Amino acid sequence: MYIDAFLGDLLGAFIEWGFLMAFLFNLAININKTDSRVLVISFIMMISYFISGFVKLSIYSYLNWLYFDLLTIFVILAWMYFAKVVNFCGTTYILFGLTLNSILMLSIYIDIFIYENKSEWFLWTLYSFGVNTVDVSMILVLLVNKDFLYLHKAYTRMFEKFSNINSMNERHLLKNK
Repeated sequence: MYIDAFLGDLLGAFIEWGFLMAFLFNLAININKTDSRVLVISFIMMISYFISGFVKLSIYSYLNWLYFDLLTIFVILAWMYFAKVVNFCGTTYILFGLTLNSILMLSIYIDIFIYENKSEWFLWTLYSFGVNTVDVSMILVLLVNKDFLYLHKAYTRMFEKFSNINSMNERHLLKNK
């Protein structure tokens, strides 16, 4: 089932409202806290989703959303680098969600505008439900700041194993010199 334009506009407004509420909620609870990482990332997401509603970087909606998601990923990574922010639950979910949304948007753009497919099939349903589910999960993680899908835990374990492999390779190279 592909979501039609009317329902899509309502869902888009709900998602924008959700990111606004996540930002305002984090603004209210972080007034006297020193750790404002969730507040900053919710602000970035709110601005991104709000601006993408009326600034057009492309005549194609899917490409416009793709560009904004990629720009948001870049802004978040730049913020983490320059502010020396350590990866936390919120960034894992947001970056994973934006990447997944970008892949889905690029796929649907290619299917509809490059291959000129006009008949609904599984990708359209996956896109319709996938993007909205990912958006809602990003809003939820900004509200509760908990690893409810264990993505951050899986990412941390994977990164630890990768860093252990790199350190073993470095030790092996130093030993063989």
